[in-house]
Amino acid sequence: MTQENIYKVLVIDDEEILRDRLKQLLQLDDYEVTTAENGPKGIEEFSRISPDLVLLDIKMPGMDGIEVLHRLKQLPHSAEVFIMTGHGGLETAILAMREGAFDYMTKPIEYDELEINLKRAIAKRQLEAREKLHVDEIESVNKKLKIQGVQLLQSAKLAAVGELGAGVAHEMNQPLMAIASHMEILLLNPAITSDPKLLEKVQKIKDQFARLSTIVKRMHDYSSGRTGSYVDETLNRPVHDGYYLFAQQFKDHNIELTINLKEDLSRTKLDRHQIQDVVINFLINSRDAVDDVFSLKEGGRIDIVTRELPANDCILAAVRDNGISVQEGTEESLFNPFFTTKPVGKGTGLGLSVCYNIIKNHNGIIGFTALPDKRKAFYFALPRDPKKNLVDDAGVIPAIQEDLKACFSAA
Repeated sequence: MTQENIYKVLVIDDEEILRDRLKQLLQLDDYEVTTAENGPKGIEEFSRISPDLVLLDIKMPGMDGIEVLHRLKQLPHSAEVFIMTGHGGLETAILAMREGAFDYMTKPIEYDELEINLKRAIAKRQLEAREKLHVDEIESVNKKLKIQGVQLLQSAKLAAVGELGAGVAHEMNQPLMAIASHMEILLLNPAITSDPKLLEKVQKIKDQFARLSTIVKRMHDYSSGRTGSYVDETLNRPVHDGYYLFAQQFKDHNIELTINLKEDLSRTKLDRHQIQDVVINFLINSRDAVDDVFSLKEGGRIDIVTRELPANDCILAAVRDNGISVQEGTEESLFNPFFTTKPVGKGTGLGLSVCYNIIKNHNGIIGFTALPDKRKAFYFALPRDPKKNLVDDAGVIPAIQEDLKACFSAA
């Protein structure tokens, strides 16, 4: 056997002469051999060394071989077990096989027979190891395909919205500009400004016009296919800029806003203004979720963090809040265009889908995770190497979720 193919054998037998003889013979064939003189000691050694093969005497004082076999099969480590008996017979063989023995041999043990049996057991373990490797590979590929399928479906939805948005945004821009001009004229008219009730109504019209303009702008963002202006930058900068813009507003809402940026965060290629838009959208959603629970009373809290996951070669930003939870059953729709759980007139359903498109164009991923304290965190991650696409890393989302749970549980 080569060094990397040395197999561990555990011999459990109350006969010292047999134990020593088997140990010497097996060591000549490069097996790593451990012996035990009774059942309890054998179970202890089994847990300690995790053998590949076990030679187990069926007749021992105290705990017999069948009981030992039964207990070994309940342990997390698996091994191929051979029952050795001086009292051979079909009944013993059937009982041993029922308990999970690989095979049984009668004493006195013929080494040629033992050698053949051990090689059969080793071949079985090698086959199982290869099968497990293939199963793991298939599961990994299936996870990757599932993620890519979701991404492709989302991309198709975004493309459809982009085609629709291109025409709608173009057709609406000119009348919107005309409305804006007339609105400004109305707000300068003394007949309106001198009448509080009339002024309030015009102001409400202006507010709804501003909302409509926001919708058109976001649709234009889809249809224009913004590629962005990418520069070598640290993620901390746009995250801090977003925080700075909202710090005072959150105080007015009685929301405690904290920020914890990782020092010496790796740099990557990003569009600072687009990433800032994503952070702002996260903060607006968190603010609304907190307001729904606390209604401008103290108790609301929003935390912003940046992290780095070297093992997945990515950098990460997340926003956690203690506001209203994500509605069950809506998780997979959150980033779809025009999907919103906010009341009519409050949400456009485009914010998170715009964010999705921005992060997708950065070869990153975006999502949310529920936290043990019943809070939630929305996150996005960007690759440190801009040529890498995080969608291709099936393990990155579980890694992000575990990292955020650990990060916020320690906060």
